[in-house]
Amino acid sequence: MNTLLSIAIFAGLFCASSQQVASDAIIPVDQEYCWTSWYDRDHPSGTGDWELLVDLWTEYPGQICNKPVVIEAHTLSGIPAVLTGDVYTSHPLYGFVCLNNQQKSRSCLDYKVRFMCPCRSD
Repeated sequence: MNTLLSIAIFAGLFCASSQQVASDAIIPVDQEYCWTSWYDRDHPSGTGDWELLVDLWTEYPGQICNKPVVIEAHTLSGIPAVLTGDVYTSHPLYGFVCLNNQQKSRSCLDYKVRFMCPCRSD
């Protein structure tokens, strides 16, 4: 019963925020998960703000796990992406993309992302 309640509360927290859970993620309740640091490798110049996981792995080797289960995106000032009005795409296995040409203002805000991964045991 406690496990089911924990899962329900866990799922509810993610639905009410700017966090995106991988649709194929199986999150074991017996494993501890931790957030990474925040990362901001791109700015909304050019075509938009591209915070792709593959690019983050290259720029920050060893800091983000191979299969994150959750991604969270905020503006640099800390506003959750879901509250900004920007149109964006987000997935923990791919990253975050906001395209300038999809915005009413013709420019995305500047975003940072973090990922939820299994906690390191080192």
